[in-house]
Amino acid sequence: MQKLLISIIASSALLGGCSNLSMPEFSMPDSVPDLVHKIDIQQGNIVNQDMINKLEPGMSKRQVHFIMGSPMISDTFHASRWDYLYRFHKSGHAPTETKRVSLHFDKEQLVGIEGDIRPLPVEAGAEAKKTQVVEVPVQDRSEGIFDKTLGVLRLKKKEE
Repeated sequence: MQKLLISIIASSALLGGCSNLSMPEFSMPDSVPDLVHKIDIQQGNIVNQDMINKLEPGMSKRQVHFIMGSPMISDTFHASRWDYLYRFHKSGHAPTETKRVSLHFDKEQLVGIEGDIRPLPVEAGAEAKKTQVVEVPVQDRSEGIFDKTLGVLRLKKKEE
């Protein structure tokens, strides 16, 4: 017990004596280039003119969400407004690109667009939008992955 107490006191004295040591001062000369890598930073929703041009008055929130994605800001006090914000910082510079688009809804239907990007007006001689209907075949969901695995392993009887 006394040996343990003596070793604790001795180690405390040795460690306490080292506390006056400090690291030497060091600074980089002005001639050394900045070697720190700085990255470009993109924040928010990427919004472009093509996306805005696809929006039409009367679209449902679900259709708008499919085109634009989730809004950056969904305000509980303004549930009828979706805000999309985008900011791009080039490494080491001030923000080089900032965009803001607000979409306004009335009774779950798109009624207005405001912000930095506006829909382009349709020209008089422009061709009307072509609509393409794609039929998606109905999949048989009566058999799950477990049943299919048993069928492949021939552990399940085939229904006739």
